[in-house]
Amino acid sequence: MRIRHVSRLGAVVAVAAGLMIGPTANADPPPTLDTTASATESAVRLAPPSQEVSGGRSLLISDSAWLGMYLYGGGVDAVQGFDHTLALASCRRRVVTSCTNFDGYVPIPLLEELRNHPDGFTTLIVATGYNDDDRAFASELDTIITEARSLGYRRVVWLTLRSNVTYVSPDDAGFAEVFGNNNTVLARIVADGTYPELLMADWASYARDQPNWFSADGIHLRRTGGYAAADYISRKMTFLDRQPCAQPLVAGRAPDDRCPDPDVQGPIVDLGSLYPLDAAQPRVPFLLNFEGSSSWPDPPWWES
Repeated sequence: MRIRHVSRLGAVVAVAAGLMIGPTANADPPPTLDTTASATESAVRLAPPSQEVSGGRSLLISDSAWLGMYLYGGGVDAVQGFDHTLALASCRRRVVTSCTNFDGYVPIPLLEELRNHPDGFTTLIVATGYNDDDRAFASELDTIITEARSLGYRRVVWLTLRSNVTYVSPDDAGFAEVFGNNNTVLARIVADGTYPELLMADWASYARDQPNWFSADGIHLRRTGGYAAADYISRKMTFLDRQPCAQPLVAGRAPDDRCPDPDVQGPIVDLGSLYPLDAAQPRVPFLLNFEGSSSWPDPPWWES
């Protein structure tokens, strides 16, 4: 997602305030969804991967929506319970050339980022899409899964896009209707079993009624939203791995021995009792592109 400012100082101020807002007026008419669209050719492999993956390392690739986990106060350390690498970049797109940020920075697209992580990973977590349109969604999904298979990934967890938003991506590529269209096609592809390793993580439904997690555009995470997103993906992954939750629902209780699916349970976590929502991690530099991981299994910054 593009951060639209004429100076770096202005961008830093806007990011700190959580006000990365795309244009909302005079957008082109939304593209018509081809409800018959689907991947025209399944990714080919003699033995397609299954969703059953025990352990292994996960690669989460996002655009600037989830970059807020890093920028706003250190929510990255709330990603717990599974081995992971986070590759978070502002303005990232899925397959085609990414958009250009305020200072001329253009991140590599998800497909190239995936190719840069060929070894030691079993799960790809896709958290991009707010800078893309919906015209090529099914074919891009096929391209990404085909590449993941060729690199030995055995599972792809694809997050839905929040669609009750005002955000409009650069070049009017993506907006609320586009995001909803992509979610509809994703759900259908998952349901039809074209890709046995593909799973949907329904972040859009989980976060739908939580406006306090987001800046005014409905996409970019505020500090509380950074912790909410990190907590959500931690619970989703430990559910899929059939592992205990890394955190309880509220401080003082024991975590569930077998983590429930947050998509079923809903956003009932007491974030304020688990995470330092009113404190920022010291010395977090402003970055448009962050790659790293949380401190897990070591203690998070607020306990060290």
